[in-house]
Amino acid sequence: MQPWLFVTVSIVIAAFVAGATNHLAIQMLFHPRREYRFMGRKVPFTPGLIPKRKADIAVSLGEVVSSYLVTTDGIRELLAGEHFRASASAKLIRKLEEAAVREPALTPRELALRLWDEPQWEEKKQALAVMLNRVIERGVEYVWLERGYAGRQLAGIVPGWSDAAVGEWSVRVEEMMITALKNEIRSPAGMRMIRSLSSGMLDKAGGFLGALAGMFMDEDKLVQRLVPVLIEQLDSKTVREAVRGMISRQLTEAGTWTLAEAIQRLSGEEDALDWLKRQVASLQIRERLDGLELFNISEWLVKHDAVWRTSVERSLHWGLQLLERNVPLIMESIGLPELVKKQVEQFPVERLEQVILSVTGKEFRAITWLGAVIGGMIGLMQSLLVLWLQ
Repeated sequence: MQPWLFVTVSIVIAAFVAGATNHLAIQMLFHPRREYRFMGRKVPFTPGLIPKRKADIAVSLGEVVSSYLVTTDGIRELLAGEHFRASASAKLIRKLEEAAVREPALTPRELALRLWDEPQWEEKKQALAVMLNRVIERGVEYVWLERGYAGRQLAGIVPGWSDAAVGEWSVRVEEMMITALKNEIRSPAGMRMIRSLSSGMLDKAGGFLGALAGMFMDEDKLVQRLVPVLIEQLDSKTVREAVRGMISRQLTEAGTWTLAEAIQRLSGEEDALDWLKRQVASLQIRERLDGLELFNISEWLVKHDAVWRTSVERSLHWGLQLLERNVPLIMESIGLPELVKKQVEQFPVERLEQVILSVTGKEFRAITWLGAVIGGMIGLMQSLLVLWLQ
């Protein structure tokens, strides 16, 4: 054989063997996908490395993702970044601007029907109404029984209750009552009431003086004389102090009532908790949800443009701060390593192979060709050595 032909054949064979070996080694990472047996014995190298170690790979990926890729510090740094917050604020404002000029107008019902069909949405509303009723009722029971509000006095529940506060409230209530009484007396209904009272007094007087007063006294003139006198008396210091004192005594006494006693006195019910539960049932949450689903979001955004524009950034900033503070708790609740592990374990091996090849396909091909090149160089050196030895 000619030396040049011998060298060429040696290079080609060595390059082919080395390239094919590397290609086979790469394929054996993924194939075969299941275990094979021959005469009851497991065939070596079945299944391939990745199918065989899929569970270990899932655990390792979970640890890598949680420890180096999606970390608590990384997420907190992202949420605290000014660029991220400005971008989020701009996107939210743009979405709200689009909703404001949208035709037809945007409503909660339309948003809901994007996720569910009509029967499903009706079921969701009914379930939501039932859940809200239960939540409110359980909340009332929790506050009433477990937090002990039933036995707490009003003075300890109402914010700012004190002797000084009772005095201020008495003055305000007294002014409201006196003003209301004066307006009522001056009104046509008040005039009729005073005329009726004066007529009744004359009728009850009886005797000669009663008959004489009825003959010579005009009811209209009597009312006109009585009204200024009554208003003057209502404005007198004596009446005002008496009314104020009465109100102060009532408020002071009310401050010693427990919440249960206060509800029983005001509602006339023996069991305050049952009364509260009936009030919860009377909220008609389902009907309120039916009305709320037709709320015109677009119209509200147009009417309150300045309000929501100034509130978006502040609300978003507050929300991101809340998220930032609770990132460790959220990450712990998510259980990222376990989540990644489960997702990888659920991956079909074919899909896992596609993911790996999409990232490292070029490198695998380079390894195959590199093996061919190195094999060719070995073949060249081997053939030259053989020729030299001859």
